[in-house]
Amino acid sequence: MLRFNPISIESAKELLTFVEHIPARSCDYTPGNLIMWAQYMRYRYTVVDNTLFISGTSQADMQEKAFLMPVGNMPLKESIDILKQFCAEIGRDLRLTAVPEPFIEELKEILPNHRVETLDGWADYIYSATSMVTMQGRSLNKRRNRLNKFLAEFPNHQYSRCKADDIPEIISFLQNANDCHDQAVMRCYEQGQCISTVKNLVHYPQEAGIIRIDNKIVAFTLGEVFGDTMYVHIEKALREYPGLGEAITKYFATDICAEYPQITFINREEDLGDPGLRQAKRAYDPIAMLNRYEFIPE
Repeated sequence: MLRFNPISIESAKELLTFVEHIPARSCDYTPGNLIMWAQYMRYRYTVVDNTLFISGTSQADMQEKAFLMPVGNMPLKESIDILKQFCAEIGRDLRLTAVPEPFIEELKEILPNHRVETLDGWADYIYSATSMVTMQGRSLNKRRNRLNKFLAEFPNHQYSRCKADDIPEIISFLQNANDCHDQAVMRCYEQGQCISTVKNLVHYPQEAGIIRIDNKIVAFTLGEVFGDTMYVHIEKALREYPGLGEAITKYFATDICAEYPQITFINREEDLGDPGLRQAKRAYDPIAMLNRYEFIPE
């Protein structure tokens, strides 16, 4: 029987060995994302024959146990058979969650009796890295105008990469930027995990940037780079500075793409069905929406 272990910051080193197998540039399989959402999604993991298995809850129904796609060297049919056997041993039905679209057809061949449900609000927004760096093109006119207005109104702003000395100030910024009093439970959890992620940067470093105005942090962002994609896990900007969100987006993309010239895509993750977040993400003109699906054998 499979024996699953909790995912924590101590798991990062082992999870990193599987990043080359991240399916279809999905943010769900990055170590930073798995660690950040481990408690909320009840993620646990095990490794068999150099293949990573992750159990948790369904993104469609938090009351349902589900599994992410197995990733690693094992053929998909073999890894699915292992999950089927495990589910039979524990008396549960097999359910796969956060399945990227390119794997649906192969799963249909392996598990012909099934139903597939689109996970609304969970699609990853994929952008051209060049577009995020240059902010050029008619589709980004509004973003570019807001950016230019910010640059004109706040010429004393300063962007920099995060250093260890910045961590206490970043934590204070995130605590003061807390707006979960009028948000869903998931948003409150995210706020706490943003702070936890920053505290753990000394144990699991990620790429991060800040903007200061008058020596005060007003924006913060953090992500990871794997292959040709940068995954942005956190982006926070104070609303009282119009155009600040566009500024931190452009500065961070420019900074990280200069360091990692192989980056072609930027994954800014999902909108969770939030209308404001959806509008903001669409405004940057994504080149693709990476849908996620619930795959339920019957």
